[in-house]
Amino acid sequence: MSTEIEKLTQEDRDILLRAPAVVAILAAISDDGEVSKHEKAESIKLSHLRTYTSEELLHNFYKESEMVFESNFDDIMSKLPTEWEDKEEYLEAELTELNKVLPKLNEVYAKSLVNSLKSFARHVFKSNSHFLDYFVLPVFMNKVEKESFNPKIGE
Repeated sequence: MSTEIEKLTQEDRDILLRAPAVVAILAAISDDGEVSKHEKAESIKLSHLRTYTSEELLHNFYKESEMVFESNFDDIMSKLPTEWEDKEEYLEAELTELNKVLPKLNEVYAKSLVNSLKSFARHVFKSNSHFLDYFVLPVFMNKVEKESFNPKIGE
């Protein structure tokens, strides 16, 4: 277990370990309001990859997060409202909980984690881009690439 995470209460630890699933779902719904099987599979795969491809500082965080990623993902999905805007509001409220936890972490660790979660979200968001680029929404994807997907994490 990461020493940064060890110093947190169980509630704060749960909020932190839930964050990758929250950002993955938020990224997945941001283009069409739904989470496809492909987006879920990509999220789970990325959760595993991050255990060794993230900054070394975050390896332990992602190892712990991976152990609960799929159950957190399914739990969040089961609680999502049905309307697209309501889903986004719900997920953004979940992310707001991070603002209570991040100041309790070492500043370098917290910044690395925020940057990593943003990268995680962008990867999930773009996981369906190949399909979208060629078949569904080329104009929208051009706009996304110019403006980039930037979830509001730790702001």
